[in-house]
Amino acid sequence: MERAAGGLVLRKARTGFQVLLIDDRYGHVSFPKGHLEFGETWEDAAVREIFEETGIKSRILSLLGNVEYPIKRKGLTVRKQVRLFVLEAIDEQAEPVHQANEVESAQYFAWEDALRLHMERGYVDLNWVFDKAKTLWDWHEKLTENES
Repeated sequence: MERAAGGLVLRKARTGFQVLLIDDRYGHVSFPKGHLEFGETWEDAAVREIFEETGIKSRILSLLGNVEYPIKRKGLTVRKQVRLFVLEAIDEQAEPVHQANEVESAQYFAWEDALRLHMERGYVDLNWVFDKAKTLWDWHEKLTENES
């Protein structure tokens, strides 16, 4: 079993909020994610991998969920388990700088554009992430408004 972690990084913008997406090596639009290192928690791996792939520092707001799927490794089929989180960018002004040996590009998109891009070029089994992330983000925003 391979394990990976990552997620949907959101940031506030003047026009609403934006989503950090990557173009992966397989021609898909996706979320930054990567393998857990020995002794690392899911949460630490998600934050580290997002930073390594995009240069964006983020903090976890909530667990989104898990997905599992088969992948081929050295001619063998193994299960890959991915734990996804909804995160917020720590520095809302920072722009992503992608790690060229990991991903083709990384950038923020307005929510509607990110959703459209993912529906066109993303992984179908991850479409549910957007609705759940939006609900969790709205909940987080209400909590932070009430604290002010």
